Amino acid sequence: MDIVEQWELIRGTIPDRVMEFERIINHKQNELYEEDDFEESCRINAEIAEYASRINDLHIWYRTNQELDSRRHS
Repeated sequence: MDIVEQWELIRGTIPDRVMEFERIINHKQNELYEEDDFEESCRINAEIAEYASRINDLHIWYRTNQELDSRRHS
């Protein structure tokens, strides 16, 4: 298997990972809504921010390959 094929297999899993992280964020937001302790709220909020950052990174990786494909076909 060449590198491009391997990347396509990995790239194909990105939407599922994004959806998984979105579910985790939704769960954490529900926790945050119920949380009364300020320090715990800060911890949960930091976790939400970390998952959001991961989603952003995955979107960048996903789009990067599309940009490379379009350059290759030009």
